[in-house]
Amino acid sequence: MKQRILYLFTRTPLHVGAGASVGAIDQPVQRERHTGFPIVPGSSLKGVLRDHLGKLGIDAINKYFGQGGDDKVFTAGEVSFGEARLLLFPVRSARGAFALATSPLALQRFARDAKIKVPIPELAGKMTCLAGEKVVIQDKGVVLEEFRFNYAGAFPSDWENLLTGLLGDAVLAGAKGRFVLLADEDLSHFAKNACQVNQHVRIDDDTGTADSEGGGLFNEETVPSETLFYAALTNLRGSQESNPVLQALELEQLVQFGAGGSTGLGFCTVKLAGGQ
Repeated sequence: MKQRILYLFTRTPLHVGAGASVGAIDQPVQRERHTGFPIVPGSSLKGVLRDHLGKLGIDAINKYFGQGGDDKVFTAGEVSFGEARLLLFPVRSARGAFALATSPLALQRFARDAKIKVPIPELAGKMTCLAGEKVVIQDKGVVLEEFRFNYAGAFPSDWENLLTGLLGDAVLAGAKGRFVLLADEDLSHFAKNACQVNQHVRIDDDTGTADSEGGGLFNEETVPSETLFYAALTNLRGSQESNPVLQALELEQLVQFGAGGSTGLGFCTVKLAGGQ
């Protein structure tokens, strides 16, 4: 079985809902239970990409995605879609406007799944960081949201070059100097507490105006723009024949995921690693 890595870089805020409220958030995003990192489930990736590639006229969609339904013919697909995991998370910075934060755990997972041999940098502990020059204040510290982190050195250049080269997207490709390595618990804190929360008013179907009764006001959590996810795609049959689904995804393109597409949410730069 051959595994490839699919990258998703959010251009607009993304909402892939958890389906249940948590605390004060009526519509939270889906997260890993143990880290609190936001994710995009493999089922969501598969459904969106099936629809997207079908509209592009890709042949043999049922062969690669599987089929079922009214025709009573059920087959498993030949491509497995893993969940999209967090690699970079944007955080407000007192210098440089924003930083792209990651952690040793996020890099370890990515290195394992993408089979990358670049050494994983280490940190002394919480509230310390390795950071690029655009977000460091006079070589003394980095201020992210309301927290000040002790500057322990430059973000590793080998990882910086690797991350900026993953996509041609202008923001990621031009992010040199913005990367920050945080402790795992610090990245988890930001991933759970620094997502956007937007308020909405439910529209009454009969009147076409705001629903003033029955809890018409609700809030929705979204993952911010400039978040980088990656997902493992596996060719289950291990066939050496050309796979039109994987070939189509090798071209960097714009795809909409999750809810709110008509209001501009969920648009992502998408590309499968290994293409030209």
